[in-house]
Amino acid sequence: MRKRFLVFTFVMSVCLVISGVAVAQVFEQAGGLHTRRQVEAARTRIAASEHPWKAAYDALLKQVHSGLDTPTEAVADFNVPGFYHDAEGHRSALRALAHDAWRAYSCAVAYQLTADDKRIQYAEKALEALDAWAVINKQASGYDGSLVMAYAGVGLVFAAELMTDYDGWDSASRERFEGWLTTVFLPTCRGIVDRSNNWGDWAVLGCIAAHSFLGDMDAVDADIALIRRKIGDAIDADGSMPHETRRGKRGIWYTYFALAPLTAACQVAANARGVDLFRYKGANGAGVEEALDYLFYYCENPEEWPHHTEDDLAHPKPNQWPGNLFEAMTGIYPDKNYEAWVADARPIMVFGHHYAWAVPTVLRTLPPGELGN
Repeated sequence: MRKRFLVFTFVMSVCLVISGVAVAQVFEQAGGLHTRRQVEAARTRIAASEHPWKAAYDALLKQVHSGLDTPTEAVADFNVPGFYHDAEGHRSALRALAHDAWRAYSCAVAYQLTADDKRIQYAEKALEALDAWAVINKQASGYDGSLVMAYAGVGLVFAAELMTDYDGWDSASRERFEGWLTTVFLPTCRGIVDRSNNWGDWAVLGCIAAHSFLGDMDAVDADIALIRRKIGDAIDADGSMPHETRRGKRGIWYTYFALAPLTAACQVAANARGVDLFRYKGANGAGVEEALDYLFYYCENPEEWPHHTEDDLAHPKPNQWPGNLFEAMTGIYPDKNYEAWVADARPIMVFGHHYAWAVPTVLRTLPPGELGN
């Protein structure tokens, strides 16, 4: 078995009660997107039928049950043509990984939040998807293969985090998944991690998520340094992201599409190393906070977006994108106005394409003083 770096890995045994049923939990947390305390908080609120957690949990289970009988779609060569060259071919290829990542991740979340015997069914479905890609997939190819592997495949990593306490995940299957991360997923992400736009942002999220899961804290530290550089390079002093805003009618969407992975990477950094990149500022005085505020202003005032003035501007919506991002950020920046914008849209879930903040209502982020485990 490959040597693992376990500096920040620990196991906590607790006994929780959901809907009157005691659930023993051993959540091995190496510092990924989610923490034991975050899961515990969601369980408590669901058990108390608090809004919006209970509604978000019910919506999640509806999605989970709709896919329990669906077979996995893993392919040996994840070949994704460029979206702007072959949109339909791109969507068709993307579907296999995006759908399996959602099945794995949604089922893993449901497994952690469910008390009755169905949680085992959810766990097994999550592992089915993880093992399928670990066994079958050997590479990503095509113009957009690396990008899609990063933004959809990271959902498999987040699912794996949540499955570490499941006794049914045998060592052979787990080692296969770790092998896939090492030989396929990580090399694919590293191949584009130096890109200056959203490609690099998704790649660095994939890298830090995988390195954290594998317990390679030296690599996590290198990822954190890279995130700092990306924040400094990508965000102008006014909070705009020029690599994204220049994308015409979809410039506002691409701004979201860059900030979603950057903020998720900041969350992993906080959980893995206790490093608060949410308040890090580049040399020009701007950081993620300023970029979020810049985007948020135009979420409320899209008609003022200065980078594209035609009627076909892609408009942000609180119940879709970037509502999921700002729902997640309500816990990080509680003094902002994000909460008011998304409140009526809850429960919010964004899935089927990319995975940074897919279930931000049911797994709410923690306040700044509670970052990390």
